[in-house]
Amino acid sequence: MEITVSKTALSDKLKSVGRIIQPKNSLPAYDNFLFVVDEFGVILVTAGEEGGRISTNIDGAADFTNYTFMANAKTLLDGLKEIPEQPLIISILEKELIVKYANGKFSIPLEKGDQYPSMSTDDTASPILVSGNDLLYGIRQVLFCSANDELRPVLNGVYFDIGLDSMSFVATDGTRLAMIENPSPYTRKERAAFILPSKFAKVLSNIVPEDCMEVEISVNKTNILIEFDSYRLICRMIEGRFPNYRAVIPQKQPNRAVLKKTDIVSALKRVSVFCSESSSLVVLKFDSTSLKIETHDLDFSKSAEETITLQSGCNIEIGFKSSFLIEMINNIPSEDITISMSDPSKASIFTRCDEEVRSLTYLLMPLSINY
Repeated sequence: MEITVSKTALSDKLKSVGRIIQPKNSLPAYDNFLFVVDEFGVILVTAGEEGGRISTNIDGAADFTNYTFMANAKTLLDGLKEIPEQPLIISILEKELIVKYANGKFSIPLEKGDQYPSMSTDDTASPILVSGNDLLYGIRQVLFCSANDELRPVLNGVYFDIGLDSMSFVATDGTRLAMIENPSPYTRKERAAFILPSKFAKVLSNIVPEDCMEVEISVNKTNILIEFDSYRLICRMIEGRFPNYRAVIPQKQPNRAVLKKTDIVSALKRVSVFCSESSSLVVLKFDSTSLKIETHDLDFSKSAEETITLQSGCNIEIGFKSSFLIEMINNIPSEDITISMSDPSKASIFTRCDEEVRSLTYLLMPLSINY
């Protein structure tokens, strides 16, 4: 039995689905790619882990049908890595896979595909249609705020809040929150909400094409099915109730400052070198025309300060964790940003200044200033 396929076509698809494979898996089968040649000769490859899997088809020709086999993912990818673009002939024997190319060949063990764990989906669920570009924007703009907390698993993902004519993406770790609200081009008959685990959200953000017109999302009681182009991702949703994120967003923030994103990010990176290693505290002192950024490390007698010009200002002094502040501001896709504050002990809101249909709201809890 043989498969003829382009090296690039094979390698690119294996790399894209292989992102989901974990370094250490509970089941040895998840260290492998699962190959399926269906009754029509279509070649599908699947990679997975305990919480889900992703499949896609490979452009190639097989001289057989209705056969499945597994091959070690890392070994196969390493073997293909340095082979230049050319047609490959893959021979499938009973316990061996042989990849033949112009100047040579390599062989690796293979196993029967029936050892690969199955994962069922409910095909009766009505799919939700989402623009590929909106999905990418929503995930990429909020994912950095998701948590990695075994005690609060509901925070370890991206919350999809799908309304009849809008869609929100939300992530929070309890200290910071990111929300994208997007008017949907699709009108829906019913609402839906689910938490997509962060690792699968990250995979999606890397493999959904920028020009993908439409993504189908189907949700049942336990699983999420996401389909686009030739890809099919299935994963277990995170069970539990996501926090009432709208209740924590302050409605009245009288202190407002507008400034250049590059100015504050550059200054923060320079000044944060001198932060206290224990707190990473950076203090922002606003006035009507300027912002003074200060850091102090009393343990090692270090300090730094820098002043930047504001487009509009206010009078308030507030402290933040420097790494969180830099990451949050860096993720705002706008030249100018707005920081809205009410009190040094309450959360501040970071937004973009330019007009964008998709509303962006970032929330960051302050640190107490105690030096």
